[in-house]
Amino acid sequence: MTDNEILEILIKQLAITSDKERERFLSPDYDLHTHPPFLMNDMNEAVERVLDAIEKNEKIAVYSDFDADGIPAGAILYDLFKKLEFNNFINYIPHRNLEGYGFHKDAVSKLKEQDVSLIITVDVGISDYKTVEFAKNLDIDCIITDHHEPNGDFEKLKKSAVAILNPKREDSTYPFRELCGAGVAFKFAQAILQRGKENDIARFKKIKNGWEKWLLDLVAIATVADMVPLIDENRVFVKWGLVVLRKSPRAGIRALCLKTRVKQGDITEDDIAFLIAPRINAASRMDNPEDAFLMLTIDNANKAEDIVSHLEKLNNKRKGMVASLTRELVKKFTLENNLPAVLVAGNPNWSPALVGLAASSLSDRFKRPVCIWGREGTGVLKGSCRSNGSVDIVKLLEQSKDVLLGFGGHSGAGGFSVSLENVDKLKDVFSLNYEKIKNEKNTIAPAFVEVEIERVDSSLLDAIQVLAPFGVGNPKPAFKISGEVNSFKHFGKDKNHIEIFLQNKKARIRVFAFFKTLDSFGKKIEVGNNISVLATIERSRWKRNFIEMRLIDFI
Repeated sequence: MTDNEILEILIKQLAITSDKERERFLSPDYDLHTHPPFLMNDMNEAVERVLDAIEKNEKIAVYSDFDADGIPAGAILYDLFKKLEFNNFINYIPHRNLEGYGFHKDAVSKLKEQDVSLIITVDVGISDYKTVEFAKNLDIDCIITDHHEPNGDFEKLKKSAVAILNPKREDSTYPFRELCGAGVAFKFAQAILQRGKENDIARFKKIKNGWEKWLLDLVAIATVADMVPLIDENRVFVKWGLVVLRKSPRAGIRALCLKTRVKQGDITEDDIAFLIAPRINAASRMDNPEDAFLMLTIDNANKAEDIVSHLEKLNNKRKGMVASLTRELVKKFTLENNLPAVLVAGNPNWSPALVGLAASSLSDRFKRPVCIWGREGTGVLKGSCRSNGSVDIVKLLEQSKDVLLGFGGHSGAGGFSVSLENVDKLKDVFSLNYEKIKNEKNTIAPAFVEVEIERVDSSLLDAIQVLAPFGVGNPKPAFKISGEVNSFKHFGKDKNHIEIFLQNKKARIRVFAFFKTLDSFGKKIEVGNNISVLATIERSRWKRNFIEMRLIDFI
């Protein structure tokens, strides 16, 4: 088959049925394929409140979550206000270990002391109606921008908030519900700019039309990092966000590329997922989230290099701690007979900042949802859950809310808090509720195209890039190849990665998987055996002209 024939098969597998859908998917257009921001509920109220605050020079606080969605989201509004030459604002990011996730009353009290009269939350706040009520009683208005699923207290939140921007509202009028937190913040920024220009406000007239597109690098980072579906508007954001990222003038991005030896002009969604996002998250998991925020907003090259070096050290420390925790849990679950439908473990000595990463690795390895808990510096028991695709995590937590103090998240990942008296009930409750709501359709094997080893080359890789960006909702194309095992080994410090060289009479190719072993697949192979694998194609990070395949499964 030719590259074009293979590409046509892949497009058909995406269930694209019309020329219009094909055009939208293959050539996402910023102007044609994004939605007007004022279609979002409460956008008018939110924009008017911000314009009023700017006109009166009120002090605004942008309160963001501490992860790789919330921090870029906060940076979007930072960049917007700076561009507007409005400086009476601050960015507030809660400390993961000392304050924990959420919109907190103590933080509101601190902001009141600084004469803040308007708080804009980004990527957080949809479940914190009590804090919004508290702020209102202190004469502080709150605009909530978030993308997490609203809970049963949404009506109470509506009574106290000036506006709630969230495409997942039950009464949502916005055409696309799967934006990440930074995506919502970007729509807000779009709307503020649009209305400011319409109102002929001087500071807005200075800004060139389309300037907001320079913020798309932040949106792309957050969209990939938060693992929302790369469809509809998200696909546009990441497609064009990568274009911006490849020429971004941000000193921190440039310093990070130099540190990680990534050519900025070649940045892909994989670089966001495996290089940029982990270092943003490392700041809050291991130290202070402000460092990651500075990396995205600082304009001093020397200081940016120092910040990036610090984040690199934190990320390496984080990797070591997560690897140790994961090894401990793999050993624990491997020794268990008849594993439950949902794996649950916890320890008061574990940091909640790290358990989500371990849960993700374990979910992939044991092919089931995993929930791991630890204890914050505040003494609260908090956990993280990751789904393998067989269940909506938020629905699982909702179903189990009687034993939880609180919860939130989205279909693939979520968090919860639990009392000491109920923590031992989690294993039975989660597994019981999983059986009630599990999603059978996720047992369907991924579609693939069968090719010969010699067809896996740069030409084919270049041809399928028209389908990028890849991620949740648009996975990388899978290919089946068959051949003789030339060699295989486990590599890495802990021998927890696998490498296989497959060959036929015409070619040889490297097939690898990180954080997986042959035991992960329940497979035994020997040199000389003929096997078939399902894998994706990619260009080596270390040898840019070397094409290799990332193992999905043996078939």
